[in-house]
Amino acid sequence: MTVGTGWLRRAVVGALLMALLCAGAGAGAGAAPASATAPSGDGRWERVDAYVRDRLDATGTPGAALAVIEKGRVVHRAGFGEDARGEAVTPRTPFLWGSLAKPVTGMAVLRLVDRGKVELDAPVRTYLPWFRLADRKASARITVRQLLTHTSGIPESATFRISERYDNGPGALTRAVRDLADVTPSAPPGRSYSYSGAGYAVLGALVERVSGRPFGDHLRRTVLDPLGMRDAVATERDFRRERVPAGHRQIFGRPVSYDAPYDTSGTPYGYLGGSVRDLERFVLAEMGGGQVDGRRVLSARSTALSQRGLVDSSADRYGLGWSVGTLKGTGERMVSHDGGLPGYQSMVVMLPDSDRAVLVLQNAYQLLDAKRRNDAAFGAARILSGADPAPVPADTLAVTLPWAVAGTAAVLLLCAAAPALRVLPGPRRRARARSRRRVLTTTSLSVTLALLLGAVVWRALPGAFGGSVPQLLVWMPDVGWSAVAVLVLAPLLAVERLVLAAVDLRRAGRTRAPLPGATD
Repeated sequence: MTVGTGWLRRAVVGALLMALLCAGAGAGAGAAPASATAPSGDGRWERVDAYVRDRLDATGTPGAALAVIEKGRVVHRAGFGEDARGEAVTPRTPFLWGSLAKPVTGMAVLRLVDRGKVELDAPVRTYLPWFRLADRKASARITVRQLLTHTSGIPESATFRISERYDNGPGALTRAVRDLADVTPSAPPGRSYSYSGAGYAVLGALVERVSGRPFGDHLRRTVLDPLGMRDAVATERDFRRERVPAGHRQIFGRPVSYDAPYDTSGTPYGYLGGSVRDLERFVLAEMGGGQVDGRRVLSARSTALSQRGLVDSSADRYGLGWSVGTLKGTGERMVSHDGGLPGYQSMVVMLPDSDRAVLVLQNAYQLLDAKRRNDAAFGAARILSGADPAPVPADTLAVTLPWAVAGTAAVLLLCAAAPALRVLPGPRRRARARSRRRVLTTTSLSVTLALLLGAVVWRALPGAFGGSVPQLLVWMPDVGWSAVAVLVLAPLLAVERLVLAAVDLRRAGRTRAPLPGATD
């Protein structure tokens, strides 16, 4: 999944930090800049490996696999670190690929186009009559091409609605797509780009309907096996057979193993996987005009069309499953895609003019720090093109957000515990004067701030990422659990303040005087 660092997320963090400052307490974390200078050496592979290793150290990624393709053959492979079982990562270690599933799904759809079974500009409902969004008229106009180019109007937030449900029963993909029926399109079909994994789930359901087979089985028969991707993961059965090691999520800057089940309902947009050797075969076919080792899987025309920038995207341009732009630092034409799941990150960078590709699979993911992990592949590609790798610095938001939300929860806890601390045995202190007006004013302010903070964490914080608090628990567990703590403590503090105010006002009413300890 790809998420930008827009003004809304920074505004949320600013509000949380302001709350901490106003409370007189705070928490923070800093990260020392990692060195981007590779160890000296004469060979380019030594320089590339050193750079990738440096990036893994900088992001706290336990393990990764690298492959480089040049002129139609694999010229370099390397494994780094270890997997969640403590075993060394090698080019045969399986990973999940996240959104790198999208160009693979794109190839499966274009194969059907090549065979005359699907038309790119035909409405999706030509092949999937039951497909519906909340806007029935828009649903009827969405085309296959628009799903491939992310211009269908299905918003990115719709992906969170159906993702990570870990549904592996028969009809899992159909159930997920049917659950889009109450999603409101973000724009009319064809008007604008909006990256959406949910759109690729619809394509997967379309492939199932046209082929008459479950999506993973069809992918295995028509793409994976013909390309020699024998150890690729496209079904729960594959996932168990390959014994895919757990990935890692970042929790307050440290990688923690996350052993999640497979999700058949997410195969077309994210839950595809395999080793870097499997991924090599797919990339070789893409760079070979749709064939590898003399075996054609896709026509040269469809392959070229998929890698052509057809629409403006949030970064460069997007084709039929691929992002198309230029490699910073060299200006070379670049066809690429990244992928991320809770626990895994992947990146493919193809440079057609140089006939070169760099592939990197990693066993850790942090939603806000994805760009820095992708830099392992981008930097390696720049090194091989004779340019400076230009590493990406740490994202301040990725460092501060978990601590800001956790700090906010800590402040709420201290505020809620303060009345109890005042009645503990200890030296007697003179009570502060508090009039009825002061009780009402301070109580109203405390309750309003507590409830407002709870509302921000419930709606604005996850909404900035297009999801909800349950999704935060999966994708950013440190932020998610801290948010849960805030959601529990904020209303608790509000209720506590109301109860204390009622007690104080009752006492004041009895005495018809300032509260005990008040002085004129």
